[in-house]
Amino acid sequence: MDVRQYLYCLTAKQHPGSQKVILKGVSNIGKLDIVWRTNLGERGRLQTSQLERVAPGYGDVRLAINEVPDGVQIEKPFNFKCQITSCCDRTMELRLVLTNTTKGLHWIGVSGKQLGKLGPGASMDIDLTLMASVPGLLSISGLRLTDQYLKRTYEHDDIAQVFVYTNLEGA
Repeated sequence: MDVRQYLYCLTAKQHPGSQKVILKGVSNIGKLDIVWRTNLGERGRLQTSQLERVAPGYGDVRLAINEVPDGVQIEKPFNFKCQITSCCDRTMELRLVLTNTTKGLHWIGVSGKQLGKLGPGASMDIDLTLMASVPGLLSISGLRLTDQYLKRTYEHDDIAQVFVYTNLEGA
Protein backbone atom coordinates (compact mmCIF):
# COMPACT_ATOMS: atom_id res chain seq x y z
CA MET A 1 0.00 0.00 0.00
CA ASP A 2 1.39 3.38 -1.04
CA VAL A 3 1.03 6.06 1.65
CA ARG A 4 1.88 9.70 1.13
CA GLN A 5 1.76 12.44 3.70
CA TYR A 6 1.40 16.12 2.83
CA LEU A 7 1.80 19.21 4.93
CA TYR A 8 -0.04 22.36 3.85
CA CYS A 9 0.76 25.86 5.01
CA LEU A 10 -1.94 28.43 4.31
CA THR A 11 -1.02 32.10 4.23
CA ALA A 12 -3.13 35.20 3.73
CA LYS A 13 -2.62 37.08 0.48
CA GLN A 14 -1.27 40.62 0.69
CA HIS A 15 -3.06 42.66 -1.97
CA PRO A 16 -0.94 45.34 -3.71
CA GLY A 17 -1.72 48.83 -2.48
CA SER A 18 -3.55 47.65 0.61
CA GLN A 19 -2.39 48.63 4.06
CA LYS A 20 -1.08 46.00 6.45
CA VAL A 21 -3.78 44.88 8.84
CA ILE A 22 -2.94 43.61 12.29
CA LEU A 23 -5.12 40.57 12.86
CA LYS A 24 -6.30 39.94 16.38
CA GLY A 25 -7.95 36.86 17.78
CA VAL A 26 -9.28 33.99 15.69
CA SER A 27 -10.56 34.21 12.14
CA ASN A 28 -12.24 31.49 10.05
CA ILE A 29 -10.42 30.77 6.81
CA GLY A 30 -12.73 28.10 5.34
CA LYS A 31 -12.50 24.38 4.68
CA LEU A 32 -9.84 22.33 2.92
CA ASP A 33 -11.31 20.02 0.28
CA ILE A 34 -8.96 17.33 -1.07
CA VAL A 35 -10.01 15.13 -4.01
CA TRP A 36 -7.94 12.33 -5.60
CA ARG A 37 -8.15 9.24 -7.78
CA THR A 38 -6.62 5.88 -6.89
CA ASN A 39 -4.58 3.75 -9.30
CA LEU A 40 -7.79 1.91 -10.20
CA GLY A 41 -9.63 5.16 -10.98
CA GLU A 42 -11.75 5.26 -7.85
CA ARG A 43 -12.41 8.71 -6.43
CA GLY A 44 -11.43 9.67 -2.92
CA ARG A 45 -12.35 12.80 -1.02
CA LEU A 46 -11.48 14.40 2.29
CA GLN A 47 -13.01 17.59 3.60
CA THR A 48 -11.85 19.19 6.84
CA SER A 49 -14.05 20.94 9.32
CA GLN A 50 -13.92 24.74 9.46
CA LEU A 51 -10.27 25.86 9.72
CA GLU A 52 -9.42 28.70 12.06
CA ARG A 53 -6.39 30.93 11.96
CA VAL A 54 -5.10 32.11 15.30
CA ALA A 55 -3.30 35.39 14.83
CA PRO A 56 0.05 35.45 16.64
CA GLY A 57 0.14 37.45 19.82
CA TYR A 58 2.77 40.14 19.39
CA GLY A 59 1.93 42.09 22.50
CA ASP A 60 1.96 45.86 22.10
CA VAL A 61 5.04 46.06 19.84
CA ARG A 62 6.10 43.89 16.92
CA LEU A 63 9.67 43.90 15.60
CA ALA A 64 10.23 42.57 12.07
CA ILE A 65 13.59 42.26 10.31
CA ASN A 66 13.53 43.72 6.79
CA GLU A 67 17.19 43.24 5.83
CA VAL A 68 20.05 41.40 7.48
CA PRO A 69 23.18 40.01 5.79
CA ASP A 70 23.69 36.24 5.81
CA GLY A 71 27.42 36.55 6.37
CA VAL A 72 29.70 39.32 7.60
CA GLN A 73 33.43 39.72 7.97
CA ILE A 74 34.88 39.79 11.46
CA GLU A 75 35.66 43.25 12.88
CA LYS A 76 33.79 45.04 10.05
CA PRO A 77 30.61 46.94 10.93
CA PHE A 78 27.42 45.76 9.21
CA ASN A 79 23.94 47.22 8.98
CA PHE A 80 20.51 45.69 9.21
CA LYS A 81 17.04 47.17 8.87
CA CYS A 82 14.02 46.45 10.98
CA GLN A 83 10.47 47.67 11.31
CA ILE A 84 8.66 48.45 14.54
CA THR A 85 4.85 48.15 14.45
CA SER A 86 2.42 49.19 17.15
CA CYS A 87 -0.10 46.43 17.87
CA CYS A 88 -2.03 48.34 20.52
CA ASP A 89 -4.81 50.91 20.37
CA ARG A 90 -2.91 53.81 21.94
CA THR A 91 -0.03 56.07 21.00
CA MET A 92 3.37 55.08 22.34
CA GLU A 93 6.50 57.18 22.91
CA LEU A 94 9.39 54.82 22.22
CA ARG A 95 13.02 54.84 23.32
CA LEU A 96 15.62 52.45 21.88
CA VAL A 97 18.14 50.86 24.25
CA LEU A 98 20.90 48.60 22.88
CA THR A 99 22.55 46.10 25.23
CA ASN A 100 25.46 43.83 24.30
CA THR A 101 24.00 40.49 25.41
CA THR A 102 25.63 38.24 22.78
CA LYS A 103 29.30 37.43 23.33
CA GLY A 104 31.29 38.66 20.35
CA LEU A 105 28.57 40.90 18.87
CA HIS A 106 28.61 44.62 19.68
CA TRP A 107 26.11 47.37 18.91
CA ILE A 108 27.43 50.53 17.26
CA GLY A 109 25.29 53.59 17.79
CA VAL A 110 23.48 55.63 20.39
CA SER A 111 21.71 53.67 23.09
CA GLY A 112 18.82 55.43 24.79
CA LYS A 113 17.79 57.19 21.57
CA GLN A 114 14.27 58.63 21.45
CA LEU A 115 12.42 57.18 18.45
CA GLY A 116 9.38 59.41 18.83
CA LYS A 117 5.67 58.72 18.87
CA LEU A 118 4.12 55.68 17.24
CA GLY A 119 0.36 55.72 16.74
CA PRO A 120 -2.00 52.73 16.87
CA GLY A 121 -1.24 50.33 14.00
CA ALA A 122 1.56 52.59 12.73
CA SER A 123 5.06 51.44 11.77
CA MET A 124 8.53 52.95 11.64
CA ASP A 125 11.72 51.69 10.03
CA ILE A 126 15.07 51.87 11.81
CA ASP A 127 18.61 51.12 10.64
CA LEU A 128 21.01 49.57 13.15
CA THR A 129 24.73 48.74 13.06
CA LEU A 130 26.66 45.90 14.69
CA MET A 131 30.22 44.60 14.65
CA ALA A 132 31.35 41.05 15.37
CA SER A 133 34.59 40.24 17.21
CA VAL A 134 34.45 36.42 17.07
CA PRO A 135 33.77 34.08 14.13
CA GLY A 136 30.82 31.70 13.98
CA LEU A 137 27.03 31.79 13.86
CA LEU A 138 25.91 34.59 16.18
CA SER A 139 22.43 35.55 17.30
CA ILE A 140 21.44 39.22 17.28
CA SER A 141 20.01 40.10 20.70
CA GLY A 142 19.79 42.96 23.15
CA LEU A 143 17.33 45.33 21.46
CA ARG A 144 15.04 46.99 24.01
CA LEU A 145 12.11 49.31 23.28
CA THR A 146 10.70 51.29 26.20
CA ASP A 147 7.29 52.95 26.09
CA GLN A 148 7.88 56.23 27.91
CA TYR A 149 4.17 56.67 28.76
CA LEU A 150 3.73 53.36 30.60
CA LYS A 151 7.42 52.82 31.48
CA ARG A 152 7.09 49.35 29.96
CA THR A 153 10.11 47.71 28.29
CA TYR A 154 9.79 45.26 25.41
CA GLU A 155 12.82 42.97 25.11
CA HIS A 156 13.75 41.58 21.71
CA ASP A 157 16.36 38.81 21.77
CA ASP A 158 17.36 36.22 19.16
CA ILE A 159 15.82 38.37 16.43
CA ALA A 160 18.14 37.13 13.68
CA GLN A 161 21.33 35.17 13.11
CA VAL A 162 24.40 36.14 11.16
CA PHE A 163 27.42 34.06 10.12
CA VAL A 164 30.73 35.76 10.95
CA TYR A 165 33.79 34.71 8.97
CA THR A 166 37.46 35.69 9.04
CA ASN A 167 39.20 37.26 6.07
CA LEU A 168 41.81 34.82 4.75
CA GLU A 169 43.27 37.16 2.09
CA GLY A 170 45.93 38.58 4.39
CA ALA A 171 47.08 35.14 5.58
